[in-house]
Amino acid sequence: MQSLNLQQSVTYFFLRIFAVFLLFFWLLRLSLLWAYPHEFADLSLEQMMYAMLKGAWFMDSSITMVFLGIPFLLGYLPLSWFVSQWYLKLVSWYAFVVLFAFIMIGIGDLLYFGMVHRHTGQELAAALNTSMGAMLDMVLSAYWVYFLVFVGVMLLSAKFWHRYMMPPEDIRHMRMGWLRVPFFVGMFLVILLIMRGGIESKPIKAVFAYNEGSMAQGHLTLNGVFATIHSLYTSKMRVPAFMPEQDAEAMVQQIYQSQYETYPNPDFPLMRERSSLYVGQKKLNVVILLLESWDPDFIDITRELAGKKPYGVTPNYNVLAKKGRLYTNFYANGQRSIDGIAAVIAGIPRVPGAGGLGEGIETNAIGWLGDIAKKQGYSTSFLQGSFRHSFYMDKIAPLAGFDVYQGSEDLKPLHPNPPQSQWGGWDYDLLMAGHELYVKARQPFLSVMFSVSTHTPWALPEPRFKKFDGNSDVERFLNTMYYTDWALGKFFDAVKKSGYAKNTIFVLLADHASGNMAHPDMRAQYRIPLLILAPNLEAGLDDRLGSQIDLIPTLIDLAGWQKSRYASLGMSLVDDSVTPSVIFGRDAMTGRIEDNGALVVRSLDRLTYSEGEPEQVQAAETKLKAQVQVLLHAWKHNRLMQVDDE
Repeated sequence: MQSLNLQQSVTYFFLRIFAVFLLFFWLLRLSLLWAYPHEFADLSLEQMMYAMLKGAWFMDSSITMVFLGIPFLLGYLPLSWFVSQWYLKLVSWYAFVVLFAFIMIGIGDLLYFGMVHRHTGQELAAALNTSMGAMLDMVLSAYWVYFLVFVGVMLLSAKFWHRYMMPPEDIRHMRMGWLRVPFFVGMFLVILLIMRGGIESKPIKAVFAYNEGSMAQGHLTLNGVFATIHSLYTSKMRVPAFMPEQDAEAMVQQIYQSQYETYPNPDFPLMRERSSLYVGQKKLNVVILLLESWDPDFIDITRELAGKKPYGVTPNYNVLAKKGRLYTNFYANGQRSIDGIAAVIAGIPRVPGAGGLGEGIETNAIGWLGDIAKKQGYSTSFLQGSFRHSFYMDKIAPLAGFDVYQGSEDLKPLHPNPPQSQWGGWDYDLLMAGHELYVKARQPFLSVMFSVSTHTPWALPEPRFKKFDGNSDVERFLNTMYYTDWALGKFFDAVKKSGYAKNTIFVLLADHASGNMAHPDMRAQYRIPLLILAPNLEAGLDDRLGSQIDLIPTLIDLAGWQKSRYASLGMSLVDDSVTPSVIFGRDAMTGRIEDNGALVVRSLDRLTYSEGEPEQVQAAETKLKAQVQVLLHAWKHNRLMQVDDE
């Protein structure tokens, strides 16, 4: 190989440019700490350093390589064009333009942080997507002096860049012969890994910054450039103005007004403080079983109630249903698993104009179920049968207040020589791992378990659970329900022998409907089972209207929590002082179901479907507009949940 001075190498030239970007992000974080010290006052020096190093290693490097990775990679091709002065100078000036774009976004984010106490993203992304022309007109007309100053600074910086950041005249490749090809492949893999944020199975997102469980530490780890650029691809947030905001807030608060709640801060119109209606009750443990795709049309007892012939796949659930409160008019708030998780642990539905968990909204302050429970003195856990990284729950769980998190990789295999599950572990392994955890847990405890075995392609751990021999989707789905029902039976058999059984609330519900029902109407597309077994809740059937986002206020009541603050569009299922209703979302649509039977579905722009008398439809649509407007406005301005006292 030919000897080569370090400063003559292409790699050194690229590393210098890369280092300038990392220096910019480092200065941006220092500026954040300097401008808003109160936001990070609770962080130790160690936490701050860790956040800055983590941010540089993942967020900063990733977003830089997204823009510079391909130009850098071309420089390693064994072609003289890509090591020539004209190409490398072009790369350098391109990097300069990208850097200044980053600087503009970074400054905007720094200013915006002071208003909403989080990084920008959806707002600036929406403006860049839809209002670039209007923004330029505003800058040139109202802020032309600042624009001229900016242009002057840019020209001076360009002079500096030209002097210090151009490639040396004698830059060249090393003569590597046949090693050139594997070297290029190696550099391709390195750049790709940096762009993805490491070797994890999912590309890095903003939510990765928050998996330490601290909002402040997450804010310091993340940078506004990363959040904004990623929002350009994932965010479609648009806050409608159906009515004056004050009128919308008043209408929404009237919908959810309960004699057991107050609205403690007018700046947070959805945040409520609630105390259990069971005065003086001892705090109870809570176990939530979120069952993948369980559908009332395939559960024996609910089929019988509907006058249909049962399939004979849920004998254990049938027994449990007779011991608890079975809700027969209950709905999911969305049609994806992550929507169900969000509804249960955050009390927020999917609505058009905003993403979901793992798509940016977790950068806001949210009334997480785990945090609410911890403030009541609970130990908390979240277990799922799928892989640890599924739904980004390994990042979201700590942020949501869950002290213990487990995925399929953490579960002990209990079936003899089971086949490999496409989605992770098996429900029996999950449920028994939960039981072992609860036996040892500090009480009171709250835990969420999310099953996976009833997910397509409906695999079974053992042939003995194949109740139906057919190969249709419905038959294979029923076989997995039969298996999960068996696992539920084993779990509750173990629970009966435990010391925590008598003072624990068990909540069994689905994440969403299965989609296997033939020709479902609008309600059937969202209807799911809910079964609550609680020491203070009378067994029986309950046709009260409800949905997943009602779970948090319901648990506040049943578990005996006092002065619990949460932010939600839900209401307690045991509170008769409010009129029940349901809000749900699908793609770009959102809907509302009312207790009088009215149903409306609309986008942000128009009504698309309705059921009921004209006056009922009009009233339901007006309420839905108010709900969507207030929720999106709260998300946009980070006014969903107050963090401590501002």
